[in-house]
Amino acid sequence: MREILNMVRYVAVFYLLEQMVLNLLPGKSYEKYVRFYLGLLLVLLLLQPILQIFHLAEGLDARAFVQELEQSAEVLR
Repeated sequence: MREILNMVRYVAVFYLLEQMVLNLLPGKSYEKYVRFYLGLLLVLLLLQPILQIFHLAEGLDARAFVQELEQSAEVLR
């Protein structure tokens, strides 16, 4: 129950920050791009508790680290 309450708090704070950022934009030309990236951040925010419940975050971190090392090795070759 506590996790759900924390998630609702995070989403509420994120929404307030999103509205603040959108109101601070000088013009409407970049609004759709800012909304797109803020939407991606919201998806990540909502996925975080799910990944923690199923203990998938550690596995994803390890895979990303291994992939980064492999790419670094390819650059050095």
